[in-house]
Amino acid sequence: MIVKTVNSYDIHIHGQLLRVIEKNELRAGPEGFDVKKLLLNEPRGSKYMNLLIFHEDEVSGSLTVTLDSITGIENEDVLLKSFVSSLVDRGRIEKKESYSLDFNGRTKKYGQNELIETPLYEVGLTDGLYEVNHKKIKLVETGLHMDIQYITSIKKEIEKLNDSTYDYLILNNEGKHATANKNNDILPYPIIEVISLLNREARPEGITTLNWDDIKIQNGKFKHTYQLISNSQFYIDHTDIYTEGFVIK
Repeated sequence: MIVKTVNSYDIHIHGQLLRVIEKNELRAGPEGFDVKKLLLNEPRGSKYMNLLIFHEDEVSGSLTVTLDSITGIENEDVLLKSFVSSLVDRGRIEKKESYSLDFNGRTKKYGQNELIETPLYEVGLTDGLYEVNHKKIKLVETGLHMDIQYITSIKKEIEKLNDSTYDYLILNNEGKHATANKNNDILPYPIIEVISLLNREARPEGITTLNWDDIKIQNGKFKHTYQLISNSQFYIDHTDIYTEGFVIK
């Protein structure tokens, strides 16, 4: 028997997944089920899913937002801006000159004209590693073909180069690149710290991800858009043995 229904919608930003849910949808969760984890882990089992829960103040119109992820949150501002854009496009909030978000005890403000672009970070270099937004990045020029059909060779190269000194490893070949984190996971979407570095080091060649996504940089800013994947209803049945959902590794 279905004991709870939760409404949500999913968007992606250059392949990065974001599931959006209003806080009221989480009220009165059934006993024994972790509704937040269920929503983060279902239904496609992607370990790259991000879950955004929001509440709008009826008086001030400000938005209180939390973000959860299975593997770690990347591109924080890009995700938050895309979320606001999606609310405006859906008619959930009014279009305004600026928007205020209470995020993890911090206040973030975005102008309407900032929702589709994010400034790149400054790039430093220390002891052979690049430093971008407090992240350490290792850039390696390679002769490997940066195409998805060569993923096994790319994965082996990443594992060989991992010396536990970096947050991100970039394998770059004539402007096309693959990015991995310190756990050797290949990240199938652009990372703004990585884009900031490649824009400086490989700009004449352009920037293309492993899945052939061409990154647009204009006036030192990453131009990003979101796409709606689905509007969803999740049904929690008291007989379901997966009380926290599941993730396919």
